[in-house]
Parts: sequence; C-alpha cells; structure tokens
Amino acid sequence: MDTLSLNEKRKPFKFVSKIFPIPHLRSVICGTGNLDLILEWVFRVQRNVIAADISFLNSITTKSLLDLNKKYSVDLTSTIYQFGYSEVEGVLKGAAFRSTSMFQIEEYSYCSAIKPKVQYDLYEEIQKNGLDEAFISLMSRQKEEDDINPERIGVGGEIHRFIMNKDTHHLDIIFRFPDYGQCYNEMLDNLN
Repeated sequence: MDTLSLNEKRKPFKFVSKIFPIPHLRSVICGTGNLDLILEWVFRVQRNVIAADISFLNSITTKSLLDLNKKYSVDLTSTIYQFGYSEVEGVLKGAAFRSTSMFQIEEYSYCSAIKPKVQYDLYEEIQKNGLDEAFISLMSRQKEEDDINPERIGVGGEIHRFIMNKDTHHLDIIFRFPDYGQCYNEMLDNLN
C-alpha cells in the first residue's frame, strides 16, 4: 500500500498507514478511500469481533460495513481488503469489499490486490526482478497514471509491504516516491 491521502480537492492532505495487522485473527485489514470508515472498521473488529479465523470475519463484513457507512456521503467511496489464514480451509485467502458494490464480498484465491488497475504483469515482473522491485515498478506506474488523472485517487508517499503466512506477519517500508518532500510541503501549505 502507498501512504498518500488526498483532501476533497484531490490535493495531498496527509500521509497515513493503510495496513492494519490483526495477528490474533491471522489476518490483515487494508483500505483505500474514506479513512474514517476504514479506521472505524478496524476499531470495530478489535473491539467487538470474537473470532479465530478470516472466514468468520469475512462472513460478517458486508453487513457491518453497510451499517458503518450509513453516516457517510455516497460520494465517499472505500474499499476494504482483508487477507488472512483460514484455519477452516487451511489456506491463505483474500477478499475485497467495495462501497461501490454495497460491500459485497469479492473473494481472491491469492493475497494481493492491484488498485488502480494498470497494464502490468506483476507475476512476470516478480520472476524477472524480484518481489520488491516488481511492486515498486507497479506502483510507480500507477502513480504516473494517477497523477495526470483529474479524478485521481492519490498514489504516493511511501510503499509499505506486508508479508504474512500462517504464523508470521512482517511489515516494512520498501520505497519512498521521489516527490515525497514536495507532497509533505504541500500538506503543510494546505493547513493554512
């Protein structure tokens, strides 16, 4: 995930973490879009969900997100990603819940998601250049295309990488975009 958050005018607002490890569920929650909704969902999971498996978490997510999202404008879109190990199925799995689809579950048979979509063969690039370089190249391409889009979603800041298996989670920073300092200064200017 990148760390750039935009304001309503699609200008840099702040840098934020978009990856939230939930080790007791052998899971991670990630999100794009409405940061308030994402943080509310992570808080609700931490505060109210009694579970031991990503499968149960996924089964209650749609209804819960619909409930939490009622107070936000329909113009504020969000996507929640949940990746984790299913004790029931014995596999790592992923799911996306998009506000534009009424948070209906989109299941993945793998544990990565690419947004915004760009022409890029991630798996070929991983084989040629390794995992880190493939993700840096992918997200640099996403940023290039997003920066010229008037309806940009905001790609920038740093790239945070989260690697997990059944028993371990590892989060680190693998790249800082060249315009990081410029974005930061713009954020400070936007405070006035």
